[in-house]
Amino acid sequence: MTLIDHNDSNSVHEVQKPSWGNVWLIYVREMRDQIRDRRTLFTIIILPILLYPLVGTLLLQIAQFSREYPTVVSVVGGEHLEGLPPLLSDDSFVKELGDAKHSLEVVRYRWDEFADREALATATSDWVRDAVYDVVVVVPPEITSGLILDEDEESTTLGPAAANLELVFNVASDQSLVARDRVTGVLKNWRDSWVATLMKSRDLEMSLLHPFGLEMRDVAPTSVREAAFWSKILPFVMLVWAMTGAFYPAIDLVAGEKERGTLETLLCSPALRGEIVWGKLFAVTTFSMLTAILNVGSMLVTSALVFRQMATGMSEAFAAPPLVPLLWLIVALVPLSALFSAVALAVAAMARSSKEGQYYLMPLMMVSLPLVLLPLMPGTTLTTGTSLIPVTGMFLLVRALVEGQYGSALLHLPMVFGVTLGALSLATRWARRQFETESVLFAGGEQWEFSHWARRLWQDRQPVATPMQAYFAAALVLIALFFGKLAVTTMPQTFAGIAKLIIVPQIGLILAPTLLMAIICTRSLRLSLRLTMPSSPYALPMAVLFGFTLHPIYVLFATWISAIYPISENAIAAMKPFTEQISSAPWLYVVLLMAILPAVCEELAYRGFMFGGLVRDGSPLRAVLVTSVVFGISHGVLQQSISATCMGLIIGWIAWRTGSVLPGMLIHLISNALSVSISRLPELDYRGVELFVRTTSDGVEYQPIWTVIAGCVAICCLFYFTLVRNETLATEPARENEPEATGQLAVAR
Repeated sequence: MTLIDHNDSNSVHEVQKPSWGNVWLIYVREMRDQIRDRRTLFTIIILPILLYPLVGTLLLQIAQFSREYPTVVSVVGGEHLEGLPPLLSDDSFVKELGDAKHSLEVVRYRWDEFADREALATATSDWVRDAVYDVVVVVPPEITSGLILDEDEESTTLGPAAANLELVFNVASDQSLVARDRVTGVLKNWRDSWVATLMKSRDLEMSLLHPFGLEMRDVAPTSVREAAFWSKILPFVMLVWAMTGAFYPAIDLVAGEKERGTLETLLCSPALRGEIVWGKLFAVTTFSMLTAILNVGSMLVTSALVFRQMATGMSEAFAAPPLVPLLWLIVALVPLSALFSAVALAVAAMARSSKEGQYYLMPLMMVSLPLVLLPLMPGTTLTTGTSLIPVTGMFLLVRALVEGQYGSALLHLPMVFGVTLGALSLATRWARRQFETESVLFAGGEQWEFSHWARRLWQDRQPVATPMQAYFAAALVLIALFFGKLAVTTMPQTFAGIAKLIIVPQIGLILAPTLLMAIICTRSLRLSLRLTMPSSPYALPMAVLFGFTLHPIYVLFATWISAIYPISENAIAAMKPFTEQISSAPWLYVVLLMAILPAVCEELAYRGFMFGGLVRDGSPLRAVLVTSVVFGISHGVLQQSISATCMGLIIGWIAWRTGSVLPGMLIHLISNALSVSISRLPELDYRGVELFVRTTSDGVEYQPIWTVIAGCVAICCLFYFTLVRNETLATEPARENEPEATGQLAVAR
């Protein structure tokens, strides 16, 4: 069979190196088209200039016409306060106890005006609920039991009260909440005066209640103190606008051109697909940066003027926007805008129209915003762990530079830029892949009908899953695991409960949905789950050897992950019953539960059904990355997720090279079995065990010399798998008139 490239029109050009002259021509073309579009000019240039001044004008107008309405408070039982420090005057609280800036109007009721306490509770609730009064203060008769008679001096002094004042308010009313806070302040001042009177009657000084004061002294330089505010707010605003500014031009440059019919003309030009992608990417990045810079600049100028006019406490911070943070932000904005633009360009390529492309904006924003919001969380600083998170690491690097932490910034600079450039490379490759796939660029615009789709789903079943079916299976498994974990409220205290906790998710939430989709969507369970023998007869023995020699490196890597992202004490305490039950249970049961079961269920799902669908059309990188990420996320705990993702990358690569799920299943099984067995090895009476493991204060760990030897052997095993020629990858569905075994296209790797 002759394999014809789906992009045969460009097959000759793709071997050539991209011409940056052509990239420049495409960039100029896209920039010219976008600048001629009045909507683009308005959204990116005119709107930022007009939006913030208009918002500032509205704020000033609202400030001029806004006024504080007086707070109306009802006091029931005020007559019980006789003999206590003064709280009420005629129609208000005592001025010394309140705030002169706020007006508190008091309406008084006697206790005997109500039949009983139940009637009092009903009346006061109705008053507040119907907004007759903002707050009701109920003073019970028991408040006077705090009076104590001093027989020696024949005078009355004050002791502790035996009852509490009741404050009735409505949390659904903003006015009631404001009134509650004001009245609470007044009552606290009244209580302090009560205490002062009591202390004075006992010839005690008030200073006894406050044996020491607390004096604050900030050692940060003035420039750093001023930059601290901007280092948090400016990157967030700029990155949000960079995302927004990248997405709308990307939609117009791809989905818009599909609607206008100009995309075909561009693709028929002598320009390579890569040149087209780079030209469009540079154009979208330009608009992304312009949108972010113009919006932030307009916001800074407007806020400085508005807050100074309103004379708020933030006026000093807004009065002089520092120049240095802006310069660092612009430097960091270049790779981040390019990253957002590449992702937006790839997502926009999947849209068949501009309207459909706009529907993709919210999911993309929801995925990106956590990376932008994470640095705003208290205690999040630039560390080795946070520097490895895309977008977040760059955000924190800018904060460190703005706040003058140049040593920390310089230390983590290589990791931050390495991760950012890696993410940018993957996003750019994804965008280029979209432009090289004709089914993505020229997808039909037919209407979708459920009945037609369900009928075709069964009639057009193929030997292996399609990429969309693989993605759906991944989403289905992750959603099922998410709700399954929420259903677990307490950690089981018995081994039977722990066994149920493991078996139900593995079989019910991972394996069952996978088998169900394989039965419904494919014609061959063996091929769809990739339950075929590896292309090399030595692959399975090498997988066993690799599993044993990889585990010491995996343990060392997991320890390093725990050092970068420490496990909280609460998490350790929550997992303690689990670890105790596993360590005391029979070894065979533990291996069956913790090693064999997960290896079979998870590998059939991730490196079986999902991998088989994603590797179609010769996309091994997509299959390895997606299944590894899904495999890592399914573990739940952050440290385990990172370790599992990295392990998934290795197993996925071996699954691609061998064309089978079996080697990965063996590696997974051996790794899990060693993880639950290593603590039991010193208890065995086998000679030579001490050559492999040792007991330390932190537990049982591998001998350093064995770790080095095992690492060298594992590298040799990896080298062997690179030599394996995979001739069983399913790259296209089998034809109806071909045998099932020939439905897989032979492709020499």
